[in-house]
Amino acid sequence: MAGTYARADVSGWGTVLSGRRTGRYRRGPRTVSRLLLSGVLAVALLVGAAPGGVATAAQASWCRPVTLPVTLPVSLGGSSGPVSGTLCSPPAARVLQILIHGFSYNSSYWDVPYEPGTYSYVRRATDAGYATLAVDRLGDGQSWHPPSVSVDLQSNVDAIHQVVRAVRAGAVGTSYARIVLVGHSYGSVTALGVAGQYHDVDAVVASGWASSADYAYAGVALFPFLRPAVLEPRFAGSGLDPGYVAVEQDRRAVFLNPDHTDPHLVALNAVTLADTGTLAELATLGLNSAGNMTGIGSLPAVRVPVLVINGQRDPFFCGLLAGDCRSSAALAASERAFFGSAATVEGVVVPQAGHDLNLDLSAPGAYGAMLDFVARHAG
Repeated sequence: MAGTYARADVSGWGTVLSGRRTGRYRRGPRTVSRLLLSGVLAVALLVGAAPGGVATAAQASWCRPVTLPVTLPVSLGGSSGPVSGTLCSPPAARVLQILIHGFSYNSSYWDVPYEPGTYSYVRRATDAGYATLAVDRLGDGQSWHPPSVSVDLQSNVDAIHQVVRAVRAGAVGTSYARIVLVGHSYGSVTALGVAGQYHDVDAVVASGWASSADYAYAGVALFPFLRPAVLEPRFAGSGLDPGYVAVEQDRRAVFLNPDHTDPHLVALNAVTLADTGTLAELATLGLNSAGNMTGIGSLPAVRVPVLVINGQRDPFFCGLLAGDCRSSAALAASERAFFGSAATVEGVVVPQAGHDLNLDLSAPGAYGAMLDFVARHAG
C-alpha cells in the first residue's frame, strides 16, 4: 500500500513513523567524538568493514570498469557515445544499485578515496552484499562529453534509462533481480525522471534533494561562482566548450557544513572530487521547477518506493523556500504531496549534515538508513 513513512537510521537519530506509530525526534548537537564513534560502530557491527578501511583482495576483485553506449534524443542531435562507470559485484549479488552523482561531481562521490571504510558508499553497499554501478553522468568523468547544449535534464534521464535497459539485457554479464537508482542532488532528479518516465527500476533513493529548491540561495551562493570550466586549472586543457561550467575552487565548500566535515574532505572536495556541469542542465532544471513546482514533471507518475534523505543543514533543499527538514516525519509528509498514489515515500533528515551527505561526519549513519530502505524494498 502506498503511504508516507519516516524511518530512523541505524545510529538512532531521526523520526520513526510506522503505520500510526510515531516516535519523538531527538534534537540537539552531538560532539564530533560521539558522531565518529557511532559511525565506527555502525560500520563495524552492521557490515563488518575491513579493518583500517583497507579494501580486501576479494573486494578489489569484485570491481571492474564498464562502458555502455548511449544515444542522445533526436531533438539533441541523435549522436552516440559512451557512459563509463565502475561495477562492483560481490558473489551472488541479486540487487544492483546504480549510483548517480550530482552537479559538478563525478562517480568518485560514491567511492571517496579518503578513509573509505567510513566515507565510501560503494564499500558500505558491497560489504552488505549489493552490487553497485557508479556511473559518470553525461559530460562528467570518463563519460562522453557531447556539446554542452546537449547535456540537459532530459538527456541525463534518457542516458541513465539506456544504462538500466542495457544492464537488464545482460550487457555487464550478470543478471540482477532488482535495480535501485541511488542519486545525489542532480543525480536524484535524474533518477526520479527515469522512474517516472520509464518505470524500469524497483526503487529510488534521492539524497540531497527535495521537490522544492531554494533558488534564491543558489542565486547568491552558487550561480555567481560558476565560470567556464576551461578557466579552472583542473580543466584548463580539456577543450570543453564554454557551456561546460565549474564551481570556483574556493567556493565549493557551499556543498558542505564545514563545521561538520573532516578538514581532509573539505580540501578533497575543493579539487579532487570536483567536476563540471552544463548551463543546459541548470536551465532545464529551472524550467521544470517553474512549470510544476517540482524538480521534474514526472514525479506524479513514479510508482516505486522512494526515500528522500537530506542533511538538516542543506541550504539548497531544506528551509522556508525548499523542503521541510524540521524532522524526518516532516520531510516525508511534505514530499508525499508531490507523488502519485502508487508511490511509497519515506524521509530521513540527517542532523547537522550539509548538502553532500557522503562527505559529512555522519555519512555512516546516512548510509545505514539508505541501505535499510533498499533492504526493505528491494531485498
